[in-house]
Amino acid sequence: MSKKVLTMATIAIGATLSLTGVAHAEPNGDPAKFADFTTQFVAATDPGAMNAKSEGKLLIASPYGTSHTIACRGTNAADLYDCMQEDDLGWITLQKNETPLGTAWIYFP
Repeated sequence: MSKKVLTMATIAIGATLSLTGVAHAEPNGDPAKFADFTTQFVAATDPGAMNAKSEGKLLIASPYGTSHTIACRGTNAADLYDCMQEDDLGWITLQKNETPLGTAWIYFP
């Protein structure tokens, strides 16, 4: 009986993990689809934010900084046109703003 329960639990965990991968953005090369661009961002509160523009990075003004996935549409940091950030309840649309420090995407819940 315990083998059957263990097998069913393993299958349930595997199914859950495979479905959670769908919720995260995966790089796919298609500018019309969301992809993970988290590494292209610097938190606005980070000391490196002052140099973000010169390093080709974008700013994120969010309570999560870069600790939560940032998914965008576009092919590179220079031409992103739609970004969202995962928070504790799902995905929040970020608003794009130009600042003297570079392009900033702002989290408005």
